[in-house]
Amino acid sequence: MNWKKVKESDLSSALLVTRGAAFRDLARLDEAENCAAQAVECQPNNHQPYTLMGAIYYDLGKYTEGDDWFEMAAERGADNTDDEIERIVRMTKDREKRREVAEYLLNKDSHRYGWANSYLK
Repeated sequence: MNWKKVKESDLSSALLVTRGAAFRDLARLDEAENCAAQAVECQPNNHQPYTLMGAIYYDLGKYTEGDDWFEMAAERGADNTDDEIERIVRMTKDREKRREVAEYLLNKDSHRYGWANSYLK
């Protein structure tokens, strides 16, 4: 696709976020990150590219950086980034990685992320 032909920044951002999410689903995280970064450039005040970037960093095991992106998403109007984080943990197929992120979240805030205890059993 020739991205230069898409003149509307909101449309470009939406397409890039969708494409980035597809790359993330395919575990092509470098390409997903590239799409998310381009979407941020197109629409820096839209929470969706920031949410995608947070999810990518969680997938990479870079949880504090992911938290930074989720915080920026919340500042831009994301409803509940904790729901997205819980979905990431739930969808993680690697048991050890799921355990690692659950431990991270519980160490960060055991009350807020109490649901993560179920992934330690």
